[in-house]
Amino acid sequence: MRTTRRISQILFLLLFVWLFLLTRYPYEHGLNTDWYLRFSPLSPLFLFLKDLKIYWMLWPALIILFFTVFLGRFFCGWICPLGTLIDVSSKFFKSPNNRKSKRFQTWRWFKFALLAGLILLALFSVHLWGYFDPLSIFNRALTVVFYPAFTLLAEPTLLTLSNLGFLEDPAYWLYDHFKLYIMPENQVHYQQLIWIALFIGLILGAEKLSRRFWCRYLCPAGALLGFLSQFRFYERLVSDQCPVCNKCVTECKMNAIPEDDVGRTSKVECIECFNCGAVCPDKYKAITYRWRWKPYHTKVDYSKRQFLNTTAASLGTLMLLSVNLNDRKAIAKQIRPPGALPEEDFRDKCIRCMECVRVCASNGACLQPAGLQNSLDDLWLPVANMRQGYCEYNCNLCTQVCPTDALIPLTLEEKQKTPIGLAHFNKNLCIPYDRNEDCLVCEEHCPTPEKAIKFDVRDYTDPETGVTRKVKYPYVVKELCIGCGICEYKCPLQGEAGIFVTIDHQQRSRIEKF
Repeated sequence: MRTTRRISQILFLLLFVWLFLLTRYPYEHGLNTDWYLRFSPLSPLFLFLKDLKIYWMLWPALIILFFTVFLGRFFCGWICPLGTLIDVSSKFFKSPNNRKSKRFQTWRWFKFALLAGLILLALFSVHLWGYFDPLSIFNRALTVVFYPAFTLLAEPTLLTLSNLGFLEDPAYWLYDHFKLYIMPENQVHYQQLIWIALFIGLILGAEKLSRRFWCRYLCPAGALLGFLSQFRFYERLVSDQCPVCNKCVTECKMNAIPEDDVGRTSKVECIECFNCGAVCPDKYKAITYRWRWKPYHTKVDYSKRQFLNTTAASLGTLMLLSVNLNDRKAIAKQIRPPGALPEEDFRDKCIRCMECVRVCASNGACLQPAGLQNSLDDLWLPVANMRQGYCEYNCNLCTQVCPTDALIPLTLEEKQKTPIGLAHFNKNLCIPYDRNEDCLVCEEHCPTPEKAIKFDVRDYTDPETGVTRKVKYPYVVKELCIGCGICEYKCPLQGEAGIFVTIDHQQRSRIEKF
C-alpha cells in the first residue's frame, strides 16, 4: 500500500503540473485546466459560507469531503501536491524523527484555531482562506517562483548544450519541444516574487523542525479533513503479535501513533501513508488496515479556551481590517481582470491562486499579484499593471480559468465590450501637451474598432522662433475606451507614462454564470 500511495502522489503531481503547463496562450486545447484547483477541500465550505449554497462546480472537492468521512485524510497522503512537494523536501532537509520533534506536539491545536478563525472571519465577509489553501499555495508558487526560475535556467542550458558537436541534434530537439510545450512566448517576470518565494520556502524549510510540519500544525484543509475523520471506519488495527518495537511510531509521517499505546491511532492526524505497516517486522506483521463498523472516536486537539482565544484574535483582526484607512489613490489603480465580480464579492471569492496571472503572462504580463496597497486582503489579488503589460484586445483567457468564478467567463465579444478602466492623460508629462510636439503612439495602438483616442488639432506658436505649426493634442472618448492599457504600456516616455488607466468607467460582472 505504501508503494501504491507513492505512485498515486506522483501521478496526481504530474497531472497537476501537466494541467498547469496547458494553462498558457493560446489555450486552444479545449480542456478546462482549472478543474484541478477545485480539488481543494476548503472551497465548498467557504463558498457555502459566502452564499449559503452548494457549488456543484466544486465536485472534486465534494467527493473528497464525502469519502473522508469513511476513509480519513487520504487527500493529504495520496493527492495533495503540496504534501508531495513537502515529502520531497523532507529528503533534502533531513527531517528529524518523531521523537526528536516531540516538543512541537502541543502545537497541533493551531491548525484548528486557524480554520476556526478563517471561518469566523468569513462569517463577517472577510475571506482570507485562499492564502492558506494548499492547492492555491502550490499553484501560486509554481506560477510565480518555480516555473519562471525553471524556464530561465533551462533555455540557456539547452542552447549551451547545442554548441557541443555530439549533443547538437538532441539538444535542438529538446529545445524545440521545450519551446512548444513548456517555455512561454517570453520569459515571465512577476512582482511579489520575493514574498511568495519566502512563503513557500518557510513551508518547505519547516521540514527541518518536523516531518510534514505544515500538515501537522498549520494546514486548515488538514484541520477540516481531520475533523471529518474522527469517526472513520477504515482503521489501522494492531494484533496481539505486536512486539512494541515502536518502529511505527518513528516512521509515522504525522506522529499519529502514541508512543505509550501503539495499538491506537489518531484518526484526526493519520493520512493513510501506510508507513507503519511497511516497517512492521515481517515475522510479526502485526499491523493491518480493515473496515470496522464500531470504530473508536479520536478527539480533536482543540479546547474551549483555545476557541475563545481564536474568537478574540479573529475579532481583533476584523477590527483592524475594518478601521484601516484606505488609500484612495491606490484604490484608483486596482484594476481587476475582465469579468471580475463587484469588488467585495471578488475579494470574497478570489483564492489568490494566480491561475489568471499565469494564463496572462504569455500575452503581455498585464496581470500581476498585488502587494499590500491598503490592507491585508489586498495581498496577491490579481491586479493589472498597465505599465508592465496590457490587456490584449483579442484575448479572454483569464475569464476562462478561474476555479471559483471570481472572474465570470466572458466570450471574446463580451470581453471586448467590457470596460475594466478608463485612460486619462497626464498633461504634465504627455509629449504633445508638455512639449507641443506630435506623438501618435497611443492612438496608433488603440485596438477598439472606432479609436477611443482622438486628436484635437490646434495651432501652436513657438515663443522663441515665432513659427506657428499644427499640433495634435490627444484626448480620450470615454464611451469608447475599455481601459485595456496598451496606450500606457506603449507610451514612449521613460518611467511614468503620459497616459494612465484608472478604475473609472469599469464594468463589473454582476450575474454569475454556472
